[in-house]
Amino acid sequence: MELKAVIALTPGAVVAEDVLDHKGNVIIKKNTALDKFLIQKLNIAKITCVNIKEPEDFFTTYFEKIKVSRTFKQFFEIYSKNFFEYKEMMSKFLESGVPIESDKLYEIINEITAPFKHSKITILDMLAVLETAEADFLYTHSINVALICSYTAKWFRLDDEDAKSLVLCGFFYDIGKFMIPTDILLRQGRLTDEEFDLIKSHTVKGYQMLQSYDIDERIKLCALMHHERIDGSGYPKKLVDEQIDQFAKIIAILDSYEAMTSYRSYRAPLCPFTVIEIFEKDGYGKYDTGCYMTFLERMVEEYIGKEVQLNDGTICVVVLINKQKYSRPMVKTEDGKYIDLATQKNLSIKALV
Repeated sequence: MELKAVIALTPGAVVAEDVLDHKGNVIIKKNTALDKFLIQKLNIAKITCVNIKEPEDFFTTYFEKIKVSRTFKQFFEIYSKNFFEYKEMMSKFLESGVPIESDKLYEIINEITAPFKHSKITILDMLAVLETAEADFLYTHSINVALICSYTAKWFRLDDEDAKSLVLCGFFYDIGKFMIPTDILLRQGRLTDEEFDLIKSHTVKGYQMLQSYDIDERIKLCALMHHERIDGSGYPKKLVDEQIDQFAKIIAILDSYEAMTSYRSYRAPLCPFTVIEIFEKDGYGKYDTGCYMTFLERMVEEYIGKEVQLNDGTICVVVLINKQKYSRPMVKTEDGKYIDLATQKNLSIKALV
């Protein structure tokens, strides 16, 4: 909400709190939309300032509030500028082999993230509400994963140099998809076996594209191995555990996370706790255990202290992680009651609010 002078009020503004006169009487109730007569009433009562709802106050969910926040508007402006710079560099590389300077890519990530290092709204949450042109989805996916790499590198205890290499993995690991027809990549319906094999070939194509590029070998291996799984169920070579590069194991998780939490034209971003539940259901035994458990724990920690809505409509605050079931933490209701979602199987977190 914003404290605003009565002389600056315009019809349509909504009061955020009860407005009292000098005797303590309520003259305008909370959530009332002002018209010219009510503004005149404030002047007659000699009220000089009132608290007015800001645009984000009208939205009900956490992500809706983020989308109309000043922080996100600033983020979107900075992101857009750097996105087009990155797209131009990547297009030149793809079309004519003009090398991309690693330092330029680091600068892009730093310029986007630096203003928000101490923001209550995280880069992860702002990426979740970011809408970009469908035609640019490959560029968007790459820069978004690079940003997620930058944000989460410390979770995996990487030093500064390794963190930088992980960011480059984010930019380049999916580069082979630029060699796959866009209509196949974007198709929502069932693919033929031949089309699916073509999509899977992006790993080898990407690795081949990067062979002559003077970068960390782990970045090239990420392009090749990011769809491998430690149980041997992945592709292109059905590698198992120790055969898979460590950075490729991390990128495999972050790639899936970005796909589930980013905005799509056909759906809103999934609730983080829904994403965590999907990882718990489908990921154990497929992703590297150390990276997988670290990621889930740190992701839940991001939302401790935040309000959530349960599937029965109850509003709660996340207060304690459940390390046996990260998607089902301990929560506290508005009336002070604690609910252990691990034991209340009929309840689950539906949304952030």
